[in-house]
Amino acid sequence: MTFDWRGWTRGQWALRVVVLLGPMLALYARGPSLGAPPVWLAALVLLLAGGWALATESVVGVVTLLVVGLSWSAGSDVGLPAGAIVAALGMLVAHLAALVASYGPPRLPVAPGVVRLWTLRGLALFVTAPVVWVLARGVRELPGSGSLWVLGLAVAVSVVVVAAVAAQAVLPRGDDE
Repeated sequence: MTFDWRGWTRGQWALRVVVLLGPMLALYARGPSLGAPPVWLAALVLLLAGGWALATESVVGVVTLLVVGLSWSAGSDVGLPAGAIVAALGMLVAHLAALVASYGPPRLPVAPGVVRLWTLRGLALFVTAPVVWVLARGVRELPGSGSLWVLGLAVAVSVVVVAAVAAQAVLPRGDDE
């Protein structure tokens, strides 16, 4: 696999810079409550994010986001700081930028309509982050009951199933049926 970065359009460059900086924002958002990440961890995330920016369709993106997520979970037992919302934003914008950058060959100009579409979808998803954060902070005060988490998982799966069924009912079907 070769990476001809010299042929990227300005839109491709912009998207790939977002892919590079998003995980770094998510990593450093832990700073106020968990402290700055170790230098080796920041270097690892920067290296992985750079690889993801070069190969937006590769598994490097998943590994990058997993490393950032693990750094948050292994950081400390501070609870759920507000920086988690900023981290969610950084991870989401990096993912969406990689997704849009992977549409077509790198020399293809980025379509503004595609950017608008995925920006709106990303905003719709991101507005759930503060809601989930508030709910998680509220649930933190409840006794450590395993049934609460099972109930939460059941609700989450139900929402996904209902959304999938609703999407199938609303979206037009192709002519191949």
